[in-house]
Amino acid sequence: MRLTTLQWFEFSAAHQLRGEGLESRLHGHNFVVWVGVSGPTQPATGRVIPLADLTTAVNGTLARYDHRHLNMTLGDVEPTPTNVARALGSDLQPARAAPLALDSITLLEEGGPGFAVTSTGAAAIVTGEFSAAHRTHAPRLSDAENLALYGICNNPAGHGHNYRADLHLPPGAAVPHDLWAEFDHKNLSADIPDLRGRNVVTEAIAKLVAQRVPQARRVRIWETAAFFAEYDAAEARYRLGRRYRFNAAHRLHNPRLTPEENRRLYGPCHSPDPHGHTYLVEITVAGVLDPRTETAYDLGQLDQRAGDILSALDYTDLDGEVAAFRDDPSTGENIAAYLWSRFADQVGRALEAVSVWETAGRAFRVEAAHKAVRLE
Repeated sequence: MRLTTLQWFEFSAAHQLRGEGLESRLHGHNFVVWVGVSGPTQPATGRVIPLADLTTAVNGTLARYDHRHLNMTLGDVEPTPTNVARALGSDLQPARAAPLALDSITLLEEGGPGFAVTSTGAAAIVTGEFSAAHRTHAPRLSDAENLALYGICNNPAGHGHNYRADLHLPPGAAVPHDLWAEFDHKNLSADIPDLRGRNVVTEAIAKLVAQRVPQARRVRIWETAAFFAEYDAAEARYRLGRRYRFNAAHRLHNPRLTPEENRRLYGPCHSPDPHGHTYLVEITVAGVLDPRTETAYDLGQLDQRAGDILSALDYTDLDGEVAAFRDDPSTGENIAAYLWSRFADQVGRALEAVSVWETAGRAFRVEAAHKAVRLE
């Protein structure tokens, strides 16, 4: 398996782009940067990298960009999100020594586009939104089977969602200007010819959007804030992501380290009193479509397994009540690895990634070593 620590940073800067539009005028943006560092967890610390070291390295690099004129910073290179992300990656790369590796740089321009540079390539991130109704109904199943499988989502009157889309495109590519108008404020089951007679699940919507934007490498459709379906055009496969939460207390302390080492490694998390988090857990599974249901994975089954696994952590003192953390510190990395092992036992090779957000700005991801799944 592969473990990555991801941390969120911010900076503000001015720039102007070539051309004649508004972007050609000197203006400014707030930027968010997600930095991912992958490597083995150190047994003594439970960390891939001390978070203080990561923060120091990234903030030192961002000093070249924060509250600066990016045209001056990059010189002859136009300060597009693409080029800024690449420059950040280039500046940060030497700061990591083996066995650590700079896994990803994801730059998000507030209110605008994003760009990701990872170990597997680079992509522009284009987002979109639409509101639409649909009915979850598999034509190859009986009415009784549909009702048992989908419950109220099988209501003949239909229901609706505010959908959000993330498209990963080659740098410089764009989506058709009228793309989302086709889906917005429509009944997807009735108004979209390509979806009539289909089970209009999120997998079907993701693939249809991918067909409308053939240059898209990946299309992820968020049906809710806790569920997405993704179509990977390059591999012709689907991924589903489900998000869950649990609440737990902990204190980061390793008796094998000195008090000074504990304080340096864990900072406020080593304070004498325990503290806690509302942990957000994202489980990503992959599969091919079941021809009868037109779905890639049984989400009801995944929900049941997640409930069983996470109930052992929910409303607990991780260090005192969960055996896995009595000897090893309950770092986000160790929690993610623990959950990976539990879900791998239940889900098998369909499991692609387990991500744990300790806070909104810090995440830890474990993924299958044979397949790197990006969560930009």
